[in-house]
Amino acid sequence: MFDTAYEIQSIQDAVARIQHVSDSQSFQSLLCALRKYLKNIGMDGRTLIELEKRAYYLPNEYSQKDTSERMEEAKSRVLEYMLGIIDDPMDEKLLIQVMENFYMFLEILFEKEPHKKAGIHKNQLECLKIKNEYDVQHLLYAYLKPLYPLIRREVNEDTGYSTVRADLILDKDLVIEIKYTRSGMALKKLTEEIEADMVHYGAKKIYFFIYDKGKIIGNPLNFKAVYEEKMKDKRIYIIIHQPKIL
Repeated sequence: MFDTAYEIQSIQDAVARIQHVSDSQSFQSLLCALRKYLKNIGMDGRTLIELEKRAYYLPNEYSQKDTSERMEEAKSRVLEYMLGIIDDPMDEKLLIQVMENFYMFLEILFEKEPHKKAGIHKNQLECLKIKNEYDVQHLLYAYLKPLYPLIRREVNEDTGYSTVRADLILDKDLVIEIKYTRSGMALKKLTEEIEADMVHYGAKKIYFFIYDKGKIIGNPLNFKAVYEEKMKDKRIYIIIHQPKIL
């Protein structure tokens, strides 16, 4: 039976707890919880196999000291691997650049003519239209998943007085909130939503990905500057896309 006392909340949580584990039984229990967590967030089989390889050690039934040393070596291998997994998502400049280049992905997918021998034809792609926030969420999730395999979508967070749902989350302290504007939408409504999210999310880093289809943001650079300086205890990032066609 799985012991909920060992339940993992994030990769960072797993790293911190494995660092302090001191006995074989606790190490194995944490590994079991880590496997469960990685499966729940959609990590592929290769990741789980690599974790097993790094965590394996052969106990010495004649020497507790030798067994303990082997466990410490296995701990080091597991920690090295887990830290490698979380390195890229923590690169804020890279994440911002990737999201700012989202339009390139859309341009290639929807507007460029596929190879003449391709089974996919341009007229098929032209049938795809971004009509609401859920369309943006789906495409952005697919776009980011290969680079950030730990990314999850629509994750609930209990704030203590209510529940908020993050559109996309890389870890407990880094969320991506998607906004979609349409023609006729008031700028005030957008700013009220953003200001509310800034307060309600517990994450220390919030990325607002604004797909401004309605082009209601008249000065994107000024908008970005104002809201990125809005909070003192959280880091706010604003990424704005104003599409030409979609």
